[in-house]
Amino acid sequence: MDNGRRGKDLRIGDPERENAMRLLGEHFSAGRLDVAEYDERCRLVAAARFRSELTPLFDDLPEPRPSEPPRAVAPAIRAAAPPATGKIVLAVCAVVLVVFLLVVARQLALVLLLPLIAVLWFSWRR
Repeated sequence: MDNGRRGKDLRIGDPERENAMRLLGEHFSAGRLDVAEYDERCRLVAAARFRSELTPLFDDLPEPRPSEPPRAVAPAIRAAAPPATGKIVLAVCAVVLVVFLLVVARQLALVLLLPLIAVLWFSWRR
């Protein structure tokens, strides 16, 4: 670890590096950097570990520059996934239909029961 670094010099991550490269791209598009300068600065951005390593790369350029690091934001809490109510309703309907068919028309129920079981089997396997 480099002891010469200031205590407040924060490490940067990929989002900060990507933002710095995007900003360098804007300067390149505006004609402020030639290809060699752009390539060199992008290489230095990719290798940067601390915020203080990015600042000198923009010292001779006007705005836009990398802004202050974003404050940490608590991750959003995901709502629990609702139960598979659609499958439950489908299963209850299938059971009611099978019971109805068995009670009302025993012979017809046997003929319809096999395709119904096949449909339910393949729909549940998805």
